[in-house]
Amino acid sequence: MSVIETRAVSRSGVSNLFIGAVALAASLMIVTESSAAVIVEDSIDASFISNGQWFENDVTPGGTASIASLSGAGGNLENNAPRPTGAARLTTGFDNNHKAEIGVADSYGTARNVLNNSFQLGYSFYKENVPGGNVFAAPSIKLTFFNAATVGDGFVTLVYEPYLNDGNTPVATGDWTDVQIDLDNGLFWQTGGFGQVLDGSKLLTLDEWLTEFDDEFLDAEMLLLSVGVGSFNQGQDGYFDNVSLAYQTAGAGEFDKTYDFEAARTAVPEPGTLALFGLGLLAFGFARRRAAGTS
Repeated sequence: MSVIETRAVSRSGVSNLFIGAVALAASLMIVTESSAAVIVEDSIDASFISNGQWFENDVTPGGTASIASLSGAGGNLENNAPRPTGAARLTTGFDNNHKAEIGVADSYGTARNVLNNSFQLGYSFYKENVPGGNVFAAPSIKLTFFNAATVGDGFVTLVYEPYLNDGNTPVATGDWTDVQIDLDNGLFWQTGGFGQVLDGSKLLTLDEWLTEFDDEFLDAEMLLLSVGVGSFNQGQDGYFDNVSLAYQTAGAGEFDKTYDFEAARTAVPEPGTLALFGLGLLAFGFARRRAAGTS
């Protein structure tokens, strides 16, 4: 599949070209996963290339997204990590326009099929203490839906922010926090669409949003699962890992994936290869000495 540029970003950080490409792909596929899978991610694409690969969904100048090795980091960052030895890392500078968000598209299905009683969503995050940084910000998790047949605004992103789910208090720093969300646990705000206007103060569970949106939402395809730090979240240095999404869809099987972010490792030659390489050097040196003695 050819690279689809994501430079022109819509209000939720998802490009119109990406929406069209993934919506088309989703309309041709159904969920066919039959068992749980742990997927190791060691790279982040600069733009959307294909389903199943994490990419920079909304990273602006001043924001960074990478996969970091935690080996040698020490403290809770390394010792309490949910999945050693790496994690995704998001940073922002001290400008309100700095953003860092990555996401993964897949053949998830419609809101009707995804958001049912079997739905389980989870991730773990770690927030560093950055002097002068926004104390309320932390990596948030998001679900994006689109229905091309909707009359009006058929596009919405549901956003889970840790501080809004913890009494509007500053996010704890210096240790990992595990988040588990289901249909009735976890509060989301939404970016507008399906009869709703953008309202960051209106917090509902996923089950409540199912009844709050217009009926067209039920037939909206889920396009994207993403984790990020949005605008107006200055001075952030956050990590996340162990992103999981699971649900059962009647007649279409089960979706169950967990993403483990691990920094790519440089290939190290096997001991046997090193031994052969050493023997080769010895032989080369012996041949040179013989040649020097006979010249």
